[in-house]
Amino acid sequence: MLSLIPPIYLAALGLGLAAIVVVLFYSFTRTTNYEMQEKLKKAQLRKQRQQAKDL
Repeated sequence: MLSLIPPIYLAALGLGLAAIVVVLFYSFTRTTNYEMQEKLKKAQLRKQRQQAKDL
Protein backbone atom coordinates (compact mmCIF):
# COMPACT_ATOMS: atom_id res chain seq x y z
CA MET A 1 0.00 0.00 0.00
CA LEU A 2 2.67 2.53 1.02
CA SER A 3 4.84 1.51 -1.92
CA LEU A 4 2.18 2.92 -4.26
CA ILE A 5 2.52 6.41 -2.71
CA PRO A 6 5.60 8.43 -3.73
CA PRO A 7 7.93 9.19 -0.80
CA ILE A 8 7.55 12.96 -1.25
CA TYR A 9 3.84 12.67 -0.48
CA LEU A 10 4.58 10.62 2.63
CA ALA A 11 7.07 13.26 3.76
CA ALA A 12 4.54 16.03 3.14
CA LEU A 13 1.87 14.10 5.02
CA GLY A 14 4.23 13.56 7.95
CA LEU A 15 5.18 17.24 8.08
CA GLY A 16 1.53 18.24 7.86
CA LEU A 17 0.58 15.98 10.75
CA ALA A 18 3.51 17.26 12.80
CA ALA A 19 2.43 20.85 12.13
CA ILE A 20 -1.11 20.07 13.28
CA VAL A 21 0.19 18.52 16.51
CA VAL A 22 2.43 21.54 17.18
CA VAL A 23 -0.39 24.02 16.56
CA LEU A 24 -2.80 22.13 18.83
CA PHE A 25 -0.20 21.83 21.60
CA TYR A 26 0.66 25.53 21.34
CA SER A 27 -2.96 26.64 21.43
CA PHE A 28 -3.79 24.49 24.47
CA THR A 29 -0.74 25.68 26.41
CA ARG A 30 -1.52 29.32 25.58
CA THR A 31 -5.09 28.86 26.79
CA THR A 32 -3.87 27.24 29.99
CA ASN A 33 -1.40 30.07 30.63
CA TYR A 34 -4.14 32.64 30.05
CA GLU A 35 -6.49 30.83 32.42
CA MET A 36 -3.79 30.69 35.09
CA GLN A 37 -3.12 34.42 34.73
CA GLU A 38 -6.83 35.17 35.08
CA LYS A 39 -7.09 32.97 38.20
CA LEU A 40 -4.11 34.74 39.75
CA LYS A 41 -5.65 38.14 39.01
CA LYS A 42 -8.96 37.10 40.57
CA ALA A 43 -7.21 35.73 43.65
CA GLN A 44 -5.22 38.95 43.99
CA LEU A 45 -8.38 41.07 43.74
CA ARG A 46 -10.12 38.86 46.29
CA LYS A 47 -7.16 39.25 48.66
CA GLN A 48 -7.17 43.04 48.25
CA ARG A 49 -10.90 43.22 48.89
CA GLN A 50 -10.54 41.06 51.99
CA GLN A 51 -7.73 43.28 53.31
CA ALA A 52 -9.79 46.42 52.65
CA LYS A 53 -12.74 44.81 54.41
CA ASP A 54 -10.62 43.96 57.46
CA LEU A 55 -9.42 47.55 57.89
